[in-house]
Formats: sequence, structure tokens, C-alpha cells
Amino acid sequence: MYTLTGAHNGGRPRALSEAMFATALEVARAEPLTLAQIAQRVQDVLGESLPCGIETLGEALKRAGFSFKGDRYALKKSATRNNSR
Repeated sequence: MYTLTGAHNGGRPRALSEAMFATALEVARAEPLTLAQIAQRVQDVLGESLPCGIETLGEALKRAGFSFKGDRYALKKSATRNNSR
């Protein structure tokens, strides 16, 4: 299906809703946690299970600027760098 502007607008909808993704971002920014802990906190806050695997959640967090460091997720250094020089 094409929109009026000619761009493709078809395909499968995203597995994570905007509310789940926003909650996951808030949880990931609050403290360093493993991906499984982030998924568990999102489920506890929203009261429903994730409609996808934690790998999908991890990929969404990576697209938002988080990087995996050992056993936790953190913001990339370029996203948190101070301009105090």
C-alpha cells in the first residue's frame, strides 16, 4: 500500500507499543540493569507481558542510543558527554 506521497506504508506493525518503549527507556535511564531486569520492570509497571522477546527490546534500546556494556545497558558516551572544556 502506498500513501499519497508515494512512500511505502505497509508491513508488520511494531511489536512494542509506544507506551512500552517509553517505559523501557525510563527504566533503562534510571539505573544500570540487565536486559532481563529492564523487561521485568516494564512488565511490572504496565501490568502486562511483553508482546515480543527481550532481544527485540534490546534492539529497540540500541536504536535509541543505548549500548550493551558487560551485564548492563547504558547510554553511549557521546550521548552523555559534557561540554565543560
